[in-house]
Amino acid sequence: MLNEDPSVGENTNLRSALAIPLEGFSGVAGVLCLYARERNAFTEDHLRVLSAAATKVAVAVENALKYRQAERSAVTDMLTELPNARSLFLHLDSELARAQRTNQTIAVLVCDLDGFKQINDRFGHLEGNRVLRAVARALRVQCREYDTVARLGGDEFVLVLPGQEPDSVSTKVEQLTSAVVEAGYETVRAACLGISVGVAYYPTDGKDAEALLAVADQRMYREKQRGVAANGSDASSVVA
Repeated sequence: MLNEDPSVGENTNLRSALAIPLEGFSGVAGVLCLYARERNAFTEDHLRVLSAAATKVAVAVENALKYRQAERSAVTDMLTELPNARSLFLHLDSELARAQRTNQTIAVLVCDLDGFKQINDRFGHLEGNRVLRAVARALRVQCREYDTVARLGGDEFVLVLPGQEPDSVSTKVEQLTSAVVEAGYETVRAACLGISVGVAYYPTDGKDAEALLAVADQRMYREKQRGVAANGSDASSVVA
């Protein structure tokens, strides 16, 4: 685009534009634009110089986009778009350091879905992935802005809730359980999904990420087993 008027529909004193598409190895990565206040400010020479530079600029932009994507992938679970396990440990270490300075409690919740295998077996793995995404959204909605919801792997999620005491956590777990049940039903139109939750508290149950997650995971597993024994199937419950 050579000497087009860029002022259409805008309150601007720019009167000329020179634009070149940035074509990288994977397609168009963007557009390189120059503007001027004078009409017909750009010449064919300007176009040739900009065209010569565009290839190198396109490669630089494409590489920057790939680096940003790789950086995001390193800390993000791509299926649910929640923080992944690596990001969880980094964040939890940071929260623990802050809690130590401020003498604040932290509740760490390990959550495992009940009935998820049956969903995969009955509806297929694509529907199972949709359920995981729906659960991730449901958990996130139930939390405060400064809480953390991460996917540890498979159908296991971890929540980090700063400043939460047992009474408030019990209420929160009830809300999370209802949200997960609803997310499962809305996705596959069957009441077959639940959740088991184990809770550990800093500093009572541990003072580092590994210890807290281990305690919460053990409590979650024991509660899941009690639910199976009592009901003959997965049950939704919490233990702390």
